[in-house]
Amino acid sequence: MTNIGVNFDNDLLLGDFTVLPPELLEKVMSNMHPLSLVPFMMSCSVINALAHNDRIWDEVYKEYMPHSHKALHLAPTPDLWKFRNASSIKFLYEFTWLIENSPLSSFYEVDLVMQVMKDHKSSFLIQRAAVYILRRLAYYPHGCDKDYREKIEVHRAALGREGGMEALLSVVVNFDEPEVISGALCAIGNLVIDGKNSQDLMELKGIETILNALTLHHGNFSVVDYGCFALCNMSDDMKYKRAIYKANGSHVALKTLNESRFLPEQMVPPLDLLAVLCQVPDCKKEQGRAIIETIDTLLLPAMENSKLFAHLLQVTILVCEDLDEVRDFAVELSFVEKMFQALDTYASDARIVIRSCLVLFTLFWRNESAVMTVHRSRLIQAIISAMGSFKEDLSLQRTSAAMLSDFARTDSKLKSLILRLGGKKLVHDVLQAVRAEDEDDPEWNALAANISLED
Repeated sequence: MTNIGVNFDNDLLLGDFTVLPPELLEKVMSNMHPLSLVPFMMSCSVINALAHNDRIWDEVYKEYMPHSHKALHLAPTPDLWKFRNASSIKFLYEFTWLIENSPLSSFYEVDLVMQVMKDHKSSFLIQRAAVYILRRLAYYPHGCDKDYREKIEVHRAALGREGGMEALLSVVVNFDEPEVISGALCAIGNLVIDGKNSQDLMELKGIETILNALTLHHGNFSVVDYGCFALCNMSDDMKYKRAIYKANGSHVALKTLNESRFLPEQMVPPLDLLAVLCQVPDCKKEQGRAIIETIDTLLLPAMENSKLFAHLLQVTILVCEDLDEVRDFAVELSFVEKMFQALDTYASDARIVIRSCLVLFTLFWRNESAVMTVHRSRLIQAIISAMGSFKEDLSLQRTSAAMLSDFARTDSKLKSLILRLGGKKLVHDVLQAVRAEDEDDPEWNALAANISLED
């Protein structure tokens, strides 16, 4: 028998995976079980480098966490999530470990996600991945199909039932990193759309926890943004608005607006929170002047940012409604002149035009001074001009018609002015522009019943 020698210098060592084409290794790893894939990627530096590939972990997530995988891909900002990140890999590893060590019949994917989160409360990597997955499992994008919306509603209820609120509040309290705190706040904001979760948040003193986080991180926009979002998203029940106010929500919002050095558009979230709180009568009575003072300091710099300006106007309308003292204070601070200036500056922006008109309409309420009568005439001209400029904006048309009707009903001279400027036809056209859905809209039906310029 001939002895064939082996040239060990030229032959490859057994088990050297580096000679395989990377595409083949990627395919192999994409089909591995996570509990095997994680140790495998630790075997050598080359394999480790190849394994840090989003395509591999995307496929593995799709196999083992299909609901989360779909939700992550439907996210409005998918760049915030990378499947290859250490946090997402560790989360998936722990998730599949639970699958292997738990009776599958008693678990659903949402329940397992919550279990991983609760089992690893002190792990920053796990919590960072968990809060983002919860955000996505409780969110559906605009335009998605009915079945997916219903599935997300089920997820919201299930996450709340499995202790989602408590787990997320624990993250807010026990971590200092704004990244994970803001993620938890966003998840809370998605979950509280479900009224039961809003109730749980209030009972767990979650409102106070969120406001404390806003205070501690008032200079971090991400925390402020999602914290305000969470509070504003609570079920539209006055008891939650009152609870936020009693927990000093208005003070926190005003402090953020007055002390944080944010960009103009970054001022919007605390303004949205103030808009919610201005629906609480006690807030308007006790904080109305402070709110007007803050708005006044922001009006001039906001003139160059239409989004911020529009939100300032909305809060102004809400805080001045039905409260003479606050209205008079705004007049003292020259809000009338500033609103007419806004009408000139933003003549082509329907949203700002109608809100500026509404601010003026609110400020003129029950103020019968001679100068206000002159201003009313100016406002009527502005309203009629806006109705001619924005014929396709149904909301502007209807709101404008209601204001003209009110002026005509309270002052014969103003009615004559409206008729002379062609307002009667404009109002008639608004009442004729009826849509199919208007029949079931009690708000519009109530408004329409009081709109008239007839003799």
